[in-house]
Amino acid sequence: MSQDRANVIADEQSRNQRYLRWLATKTRVTVPIAVPRSSRWTHTVRPQLTRPTVQPIIGRVGLAQPYDGLGSDSFYIGPWRCSDGDIQVVSWAAPIADAYYGHGEHADIAGQVQVTRAFQHRVDDIVDYDDERHDGRDGATVFDRKVPLRISRPPGRKSSAPARTSAPDDSSAATPQTRTSVRTVRPPQRVAQDVDALRHAALLRRTLRAPRTVGLRQVLSTLQPRQLSLVKWAPHHPLVVQGHPGAGKTIVAVHRAAYLTHEEGPEQALGGRVLLLGPTGNYVAHTTRALGSLTEPGDVTLASTHDLLRRLLPDLSEVPVPGSEDYRDDDDELAGFVDRIAAKLRAQGTLLPHVVPAAGARTIYETMRSNVSTAPPEWRGYLRALPTWASALRLERFAPLLAYCAVRASTTILVTYRHVVVDEAQDVRPMEWRILRSLNEGRGWTLVGDMNQRRSDCCYGSWELIAAALGIRDQVHVEDYRSVYRSTSAIHQFAGRLLPSRERTGLAVQGGGGRPKVVRTKADAIGDELVACVSDLVGRHTGGTLAAIGMDVLELRRALARRGWRARVAGGDTYERNGRSVRVLSATDARGLEFDAVIVVEPADFPMNLGRHGLLYTSLTRANRELVVLHSKPMPKELQRATR
Repeated sequence: MSQDRANVIADEQSRNQRYLRWLATKTRVTVPIAVPRSSRWTHTVRPQLTRPTVQPIIGRVGLAQPYDGLGSDSFYIGPWRCSDGDIQVVSWAAPIADAYYGHGEHADIAGQVQVTRAFQHRVDDIVDYDDERHDGRDGATVFDRKVPLRISRPPGRKSSAPARTSAPDDSSAATPQTRTSVRTVRPPQRVAQDVDALRHAALLRRTLRAPRTVGLRQVLSTLQPRQLSLVKWAPHHPLVVQGHPGAGKTIVAVHRAAYLTHEEGPEQALGGRVLLLGPTGNYVAHTTRALGSLTEPGDVTLASTHDLLRRLLPDLSEVPVPGSEDYRDDDDELAGFVDRIAAKLRAQGTLLPHVVPAAGARTIYETMRSNVSTAPPEWRGYLRALPTWASALRLERFAPLLAYCAVRASTTILVTYRHVVVDEAQDVRPMEWRILRSLNEGRGWTLVGDMNQRRSDCCYGSWELIAAALGIRDQVHVEDYRSVYRSTSAIHQFAGRLLPSRERTGLAVQGGGGRPKVVRTKADAIGDELVACVSDLVGRHTGGTLAAIGMDVLELRRALARRGWRARVAGGDTYERNGRSVRVLSATDARGLEFDAVIVVEPADFPMNLGRHGLLYTSLTRANRELVVLHSKPMPKELQRATR
């Protein structure tokens, strides 16, 4: 590293430390309830931030001339607005931040963006940067000046009007918008696939090659234009993001939930009324840190699907017993039975307002079991086979049905939201969609997922069917997001063999990469080979993360335990030896996670659904840098061709 570059880093880190200290001292800042929208990010009226999250500056924007909204030709991007001497920081969620990300109403501030700078961090410290010119010129930039150029007010003139930081607009100037006003927001214009127009590509690729951490981090420095367009999509326009594994769908989901609640985000911020729903408890643990770094406590409810069901019916088992499903568990006709029974019991006075939902849910369920003779003939066998209430509470299969009984038993829904963001939405069952619809009084929806990763035939087979179930078929926009960030092109192409050729449309940002390694062995040697692969990979990915994924997860864990590996916590999925660790996961529990290296064991054991290898495809694409496939049984024919 040159001395000049080191000096720039030291200078930027000095400002970053000042910003961090400023955030740390701001435990509460007051603001009127109704303020002009622009003033929330120009600081003419101070934004209300309760205990701001202390996070570093993420980037910088240089302009060809001073911008009157800020009085400067240079400003920084960070989690929260700050004006402190020569430091002007605007929030990533504010409209003017579009200038940094290259998309949105203020992407170029009327063509004045000269250069942007993205920072690379180690924890909260700036350790490197990447500059990108946007004016087509060479030579010095505004960043080369020690002190930004500022606009001086003529002496003797004083204005009470707030400074503008949006592009001039006569209509908005005539009628300033306030915090309580309603504005019409057009859906963002379409932009190129990010892989075709990467911003700060060098820093992005360095970040992607870096070892994965335990848990997702916010990626504000390297968020790409099309990702930003989805994050800032108008809250009242339903959105579906269909993307390949590793497309950054979880990044979009987490940052969108944060944006919807940010004081400087949409006109009517939804703090405390946004639900971010993921597939598993592992997903919740994986995303907690990233979400916490972007939001205030309580702004977003983060939960797994089963967590949400248990909030509605706490009697459900915390760790339900998995088992085979029946498509009738989620049938509309079964839900209709519940609706009619609840209405009849309420009319009879059996379901009283003061009755707790659990008691009412049990009454509905037991009435359904005991009135088999009144059901249509084709349903009588199913209803007779329903287990007792106590048994059903322990089984994963019946959790949505019982929770729906609790919803119908209650006269008042205790938990409601204005916007629901669902990650891995392809795996939400029809009865669960019914429940979510009843909880989403604001009718704001953001669904992200991949139909090629669908794990069960009991789930809807298309986004159109889900949209119809939610009543948004005529309003929803389905975004086909094709950029792939996580996996190398070699891993992505290998896993893509499982897809029909017409659906192999992913565009990998990480070119090349080592070819996935396929290890064939005898059935009685799987354990030894697994340990050998784990030992090899943990040695090469020091500081990174590793996972072994299979259908018989208990046998995989026993194989490691017999060879000296120990669970970090009794019953946990992390195994350790000599300071190294590996996660041992079922295919279901691995959804939504990512690792530097992955070992997939016995692909032949992974179930198919409607001719698709949903779970196997998901498991193969958890890997960022290296993939090993370990098998004793014949490989799926699609992968056999790829290994020749």
